Parts: sequence; structure tokens; C-alpha cells
Amino acid sequence: MMDKITIDALNILTHLSSKGKGRAWVYANCKKGSVLPDEMSDRRDEISSILESSKSGFDGIITFYDSIFPKIRARVSAGDYPLCFFYRGDVSLLNTKKIAVIGTRNATHEIQTREEKVVDALVEKRMTIVSGLANGCDSIAHSRCVESGGKTIAILPSPVWRVIPDSKIALAEDIVRSGGLLLSEYYTVAGKTELTPRYVRRDHLQAMLSDGVVLSASREDGGSRFAVNYALENDVDCVAIYDEATDAHDPLFALNRMVVKKRGEAGVVGAGDVNNSVDRFLERCFKPKNLFDF
Repeated sequence: MMDKITIDALNILTHLSSKGKGRAWVYANCKKGSVLPDEMSDRRDEISSILESSKSGFDGIITFYDSIFPKIRARVSAGDYPLCFFYRGDVSLLNTKKIAVIGTRNATHEIQTREEKVVDALVEKRMTIVSGLANGCDSIAHSRCVESGGKTIAILPSPVWRVIPDSKIALAEDIVRSGGLLLSEYYTVAGKTELTPRYVRRDHLQAMLSDGVVLSASREDGGSRFAVNYALENDVDCVAIYDEATDAHDPLFALNRMVVKKRGEAGVVGAGDVNNSVDRFLERCFKPKNLFDF
């Protein structure tokens, strides 16, 4: 079994922690097996110490050098590509067929019922469900997937050994226990000013790492807009649970209406025959296209 903390992973993390070195620079200049400059050794040792003290909380680190690193279907700039992930659970799920299911933190019982029907249909088709372990629709997606015997990936804005919010620690353990995966780019706990950008990045990754995105319900200014807009702008198929008869004036479906307005009938899933609408969505998601990888 390979070491949890490899030299390559340490080199990437050290470069990323340096001012002026973003993902694009690291991808272009940090080669597999390269040696860090001497002046960076202290920072590397600091990161190594943090990771060593947290080793019991994660199963491994994968980098863009690794064959198991996920292929990306979205059109992604070099400055946006993920380069390194910490994980707990079954990392092979990153290279399965994946659908993100996301939405409001304030899900009603009706929203939950409709979302669970879509998740059931996706699990029946052996899709891995991706979400962000937030309250509301994210947790509904993870929980329903686990209950239905499916596999789910939770992308976190915190280290995989420090799940936030605390109320989701039990669900995170259920995900891992059921053969799922916790995934994060982070090894430190965010301060107040850093947390919001991490949430946005988490939402972008939900779309970036998935073959398609399902929006359960969201206000127009809800956090789900980051994943939805990323999908729409970067060639990831995005649909919304929507029924004109019931949702046309509901503020909790405002973002859904935007998706439907942009995509037309192709942007609707879960209305009428759920299985048929899911089948059509998946057919589009898996049409042959170029995979963006390293």
C-alpha cells in the first residue's frame, strides 16, 4: 500500500501554499518527482507535521499525477483544475458515473419527497451521487442514496477528518461505512474569511467532478447557484426538478426556473414519469465527449 503522504503530494501542497503560485502555475511547473528548492523546505516540513498529526483521519492523498485521479468532463481552465485531494473511503468512486444532486438548505417535506424519487431513480441506474454534506437537499441526497444501497461522494469545505457542521459527522460516518467517499482539497480548518471561498469552491467541484447536475430546489440567490452556473458555463449537463403547475411562483424554485428558462424541456427532470425523465437526462450526460485530464 502506498504511503498516505507522498513526496509529490507534499511538493504540490507546499507550492500551493506559496504566494503567487496558483493551480495553473503548479500544474505547469511542478513535475512528478521534482525536488523543492531549499528555501521551501521549512514550509514543507510544517505541512508534513500537520499531516502526520492527522494521519488517522484520512485514508490517503491523490494527486493529478495518479492514474486514479478523476477524469473531468467539464471545460476547465488550468487555474481551476484540482491538483490534490484528501480522502476517506472508496476512492475508486471518483472514476464511476457520477451525478451531483444539490439544493437549498431549507428543504420542505414536499421538496424532500420529490428529490428522493429522483435519487432512487439515479441509484437504480447505478449512478454515484455527489453532494456537499450541507443541511437540507445535500443531506437528503446522501441519506437517501445510503438508504437505497447506492454509493455517494461528499465533497467538503473542510478536512475530511474535521467535518462541518458538527451535526453532519454521523452522516459522514454512514457514508464511509456504506462504501462511499469523503473528499477534500483542504488540510486546515478555515478561518471566517476563508470559509465562504471554500464553500464556493466546494460547489464548483460538485459540478466539475460530476457527469451531470440535478438541482432539487433553490432560491435564485441560494448557494446552489455556484454549482448550477458552473455546470451551465462549462459543458456539464444541468437539470432542475420542476413542475410548472406547482412551482411557477414558488421562491424556493426560482433558480430551477432559471435553469428551465435556459434549457427548455431538456432542463426538467422529475415531472411526470420520473424514470423516463432521468433516463433522458442520463442519455445526454453520457454522450461521447472529450475528457479533460492530465
